[in-house]
Amino acid sequence: MKCHLSVIVCVYNEENNIAPLVGQLEAALEGFDYEIVYVDDGSRDGTLSELKKIANPRLRIVEFRRNYGQSAALAAGIEYAQGEWIVTMDGD
Repeated sequence: MKCHLSVIVCVYNEENNIAPLVGQLEAALEGFDYEIVYVDDGSRDGTLSELKKIANPRLRIVEFRRNYGQSAALAAGIEYAQGEWIVTMDGD
């Protein structure tokens, strides 16, 4: 899905922050053509489960099997993004 804006969010063990952040991002981006790309950097808690619970066509997930660090997570998110413009942010 090509879109105007890709928001890349790198997360590591952020289980409790997933739903509130997605809600706030979706509210702030209402009316825009966007996608949210979450990069789970090998979380060991329920972060990935939380992401999968709320997945939708605008929320895409990149899953690392282990922790590679923020730089690798950002690079993967940028590679995966389909937006004309890219915004990056941390999940915490």
